[in-house]
Amino acid sequence: MSNSIVLTDVTAEHGESVYHLICELRQDKALDIEKVKQGLQAGIHDANIYYQLAWLDNEPVGFISMQRQFHLHHARWIGEVQELVVLAKARGYGVGKTLLAWAEAQARHIEAELTELSTSTHRLDAHRFYTREGYRPTHLRFTKALASKDSPAKDGSHK
Repeated sequence: MSNSIVLTDVTAEHGESVYHLICELRQDKALDIEKVKQGLQAGIHDANIYYQLAWLDNEPVGFISMQRQFHLHHARWIGEVQELVVLAKARGYGVGKTLLAWAEAQARHIEAELTELSTSTHRLDAHRFYTREGYRPTHLRFTKALASKDSPAKDGSHK
């Protein structure tokens, strides 16, 4: 693999590539490709969402999404990195660093106060990467899965 990283804007034509990268991020090959493509299409048309693909040797090997949000408790814009993924075979080439730098530049352009992101507690390599890039663990994020008509509650019942 060459060291020449090329970043491009994401278009609807990149739906399948983005889908495969998101599956890599989630370690889940059972995601609904049509829902991912629909969400991507909506995001492409949302002025507060920014997407970028990273390419090495004409192959998409990384993806980042950032959302611009106005946080009332900051009284400023924030750039929240929603997804960042680099294929395992492309790690060590600076792809993640390049994508993160792109998001930070976008955040500066929109006059965001800061960029922030979340990562799973078990992704220790990601924690080290973000720390090297100057990010600090300043918050805890709590989540709660909600049952829907399509997915059972944790106890197996539909509520």
